[in-house]
Amino acid sequence: MVAFAGVAAAIAAGTVPDVIKGWLGEDRLLLTGLCVIAASMFATVNLWQQRTKGVGIVVTLPTSDGMRPWSTQWTRAAVDHARREHDSCFAVQPERSPLTDRRGLLLFTHELVSARLAELSEADPATPVSLYINAKLSDAFDLGAMFKFDVRRELRGVGAGPEAARAADPVLPQRSERLHEDFFPAIRVSGRLKEPLSKAEAERAAALATVVEDPAEFEAAPDGRAVAIVVHLSDNPVMVGQALRAASRGCGDSSGDWQRCRAALVVDGRQSNLPESAADFELVVRHVYSAWRAWSAARPRYAELTPRLFVAAPASVAFALGWLLGHVVRVVAAPYETEPG
Repeated sequence: MVAFAGVAAAIAAGTVPDVIKGWLGEDRLLLTGLCVIAASMFATVNLWQQRTKGVGIVVTLPTSDGMRPWSTQWTRAAVDHARREHDSCFAVQPERSPLTDRRGLLLFTHELVSARLAELSEADPATPVSLYINAKLSDAFDLGAMFKFDVRRELRGVGAGPEAARAADPVLPQRSERLHEDFFPAIRVSGRLKEPLSKAEAERAAALATVVEDPAEFEAAPDGRAVAIVVHLSDNPVMVGQALRAASRGCGDSSGDWQRCRAALVVDGRQSNLPESAADFELVVRHVYSAWRAWSAARPRYAELTPRLFVAAPASVAFALGWLLGHVVRVVAAPYETEPG
């Protein structure tokens, strides 16, 4: 087949110029222009065919009580999507054992993914990467925190321009709830998530989620050693009330530390899911980050208290918030353990 194509190309190369001459005569300037256009088109098509679609990395973390029934289905769907949308797929699905605690499982997963990302940087710093996350929200948050200081993407700065650098920032696909759709690119993990909101963005963000700086239903613990950040971005009507009660009475975070909260900030998406678009997903993450920064800056008296995150949101949002805040914020896993351990 290749030989046939080569012969056909050779015949065309010898015949087409003669045909064009027969139509247009010996106008060399015109013939030269046509040759340049043809060569440009050939180069463009060749580059398009050789473009990389990157790598899809699928991460599935077991829960403390073993794999849930939907986890296997989710993983299969994610792997299938990654193979269709990327040049290659890499799946990470560690097994929980009595000898492996939660922290060890997250560290092991981080090491595997980091090693794969390092390989990609060495081969081509601009390789697109999609990171599919299937985990409890607390695990997704803490895993995102581990990637905050991952220097893998710093390698892209050598010989790669700004556009290539942005293309190489990992993208977090999110499972779609629409009929006949599977995943959509939800969040690009980059420094842009820290950028302040413009006036138009702030108005749009306020329509997606309301910021309540001093929730009336929260009973502050005067001796509390923590502050609560309650982020509700999924259709869970009782989540905010449950989180505020747990923060007031005291509960353990993902590391097992039990504390009561002296103050609370709520970012509430009310009874609706986020629109399935990267623009809105990234905007709401920036909205949460900006709200927390403004709230904490206005209350320096709480600077010595430990921030704790109570979250109900898509896993991609939890991972992105971990990447942004995980170095200073502790996450509280649901259901909330209100009895001291």
